[in-house]
Amino acid sequence: MLANALWAGWYLFSTVVMAAFAYVYWTNRNVRGLEYLLAAAVLGSLQSLLYLLSLVAPTVTTKVIFWKLFGVLAAVVVFLWYLFVVAWTERAVLARRSTLALAGGPLAVSVGLLVTNTAPAVPGLHSLYWSSASVAAPGGFFSPIVFTTGPAALAQSLYSLGLLVGSVGLLVAFTLRSDQRLYRWRNTMLVLGGASGLLFAVGFAFLDLPYEPHPLVYVLANSFVVLGVVRFGDYDVVSLPENSLIEAIDGAILVYSVDGTVIELNEAAKLVLGLTDEAVGRGIVGVVELAEPLPGVRGSAAGAAASPAGVADLLDGHEFTTAINGGSRTFVVRVSRLDDDGDHLGWTVLCYDVTDLRQKQQELDLLKQVLSRVLRHNVRNDLSVVKANAQMLAEDTSGLQAERLQTIMDKSDNLLDASEKARTVEKLLSGERTRSEFDVTELATEAIETTRREFPGVSFETDLPDTCPVHAHWAVSHAVENVIENAAMHNDSDDPQVVVTADCGDDHATLRVADNGPGIPYKEIEVLERREETALEHGSSVGLWLVDWIVDLSQGTIEFENTDRGCTVTLDLEAAIPDADVDDEEATDLNLGIGADDD
Repeated sequence: MLANALWAGWYLFSTVVMAAFAYVYWTNRNVRGLEYLLAAAVLGSLQSLLYLLSLVAPTVTTKVIFWKLFGVLAAVVVFLWYLFVVAWTERAVLARRSTLALAGGPLAVSVGLLVTNTAPAVPGLHSLYWSSASVAAPGGFFSPIVFTTGPAALAQSLYSLGLLVGSVGLLVAFTLRSDQRLYRWRNTMLVLGGASGLLFAVGFAFLDLPYEPHPLVYVLANSFVVLGVVRFGDYDVVSLPENSLIEAIDGAILVYSVDGTVIELNEAAKLVLGLTDEAVGRGIVGVVELAEPLPGVRGSAAGAAASPAGVADLLDGHEFTTAINGGSRTFVVRVSRLDDDGDHLGWTVLCYDVTDLRQKQQELDLLKQVLSRVLRHNVRNDLSVVKANAQMLAEDTSGLQAERLQTIMDKSDNLLDASEKARTVEKLLSGERTRSEFDVTELATEAIETTRREFPGVSFETDLPDTCPVHAHWAVSHAVENVIENAAMHNDSDDPQVVVTADCGDDHATLRVADNGPGIPYKEIEVLERREETALEHGSSVGLWLVDWIVDLSQGTIEFENTDRGCTVTLDLEAAIPDADVDDEEATDLNLGIGADDD
């Protein structure tokens, strides 16, 4: 009695679980081939209910009718699983109508023999499926029907097992394909689903159970399949939980396979591109055509790309603006290849939100234009007028007034020098960021000659090699000249001296400029090392900022060392190997979106 109750409970449980699996398949029906599993789950749930009704039916005639319906659905479920495997593994030859007809023909014949078989109180045409049918426990409320099976039933069982073996083999071969590494765990779950169903079906055949074990097999097999679809989704990388991974990415992301099928997109992609879950399983060209925010790559343009690789080239670098939550946002598309151990698996399409960056670039452009106009024209021209008038007045005065006029001229020179440095900063923003080859010895020699003419009272001592080639930014000459000029300009010693030396090694070249002046204020050095200014601590030397920036763009380093009397500035740059080209990829690019404007 207890055993009967347990079996009845199991069939009810199987009916509910298979209905739940059908719901899961329905929600994921856009995944390739899952519509066949949806139909199989619905029929599997109905099978469990039909068999339960056959157990409680009052007469053997009614039991046989329910069992015949159960047997018909069993054959259909096996064929639906086969259809799913053919669609999933994309076996074009097996998907032909003629091939499918050959595969389903034997099952159709066996179903026909089942329906037309003779049964108690139900006349038939033959007894090939079973020769006799009786109730195991007559008069019992919960009693299965017992058959004496015939050759047709045995042939159907063997053929169904063969079809299952073949489908599992197709899944195994598909999983082992190199282009399926991206879907490894999901495919493994499908293999386990088919294999577990096959093994349990064979095992139950030898146990001679009084009740039909098909519902148990269905639940077990579909559990693996649902785990593969829900847990690992339609896209997985080895064992990473990809759904959480792509949702955590800051941006809209869409993934499509090497054959052009969209296999995943996150919620941000749905919002930004105006897509839905229906995009998964479709071709990338069709999805791009549906994406309203991509006017530049829709319609004929996307269609002309023809191939998945062509779409990748077409989308990469595209910029578009769309309305998001009532506001306007700008995005840039970046497409990257997905590779695993040299095997090309597909592409990821990532839409970066660059709205704030574009706004900052516009503000920087405006600021650059304003500062350039003010410093280059207004301030520079007005200071030139102030200095010229001060010079004319100084020629006709003496004493204290002459000293004051000299102060005006000196401050004018300082501001004009700052204006020139600001123009250099503008050129740095607008010019190329690539490195070229320069001779440190030549740069230092030219800077010393220029500074010596400007400060004739300063004594210069040098120890420079004949040549010292380095890879540096194009503005490195400004950095060398500024360091040497600064050492002379601020040297208040009674006997001002500047020592310039250089060492050129295989990997690095070092330029040292030492003086016996007052040194660089520590607050200036701290601001440079912190690389930011505050309201209370800020630098006063545009030149030091300029030198630090140029050395950084040259991929070098700069050090300041104050002593009891004087300061040593050390520039360390990459040595240029003879006949070696600088790799373009080493170019430092701030990506400010500002074109060259050096006038």
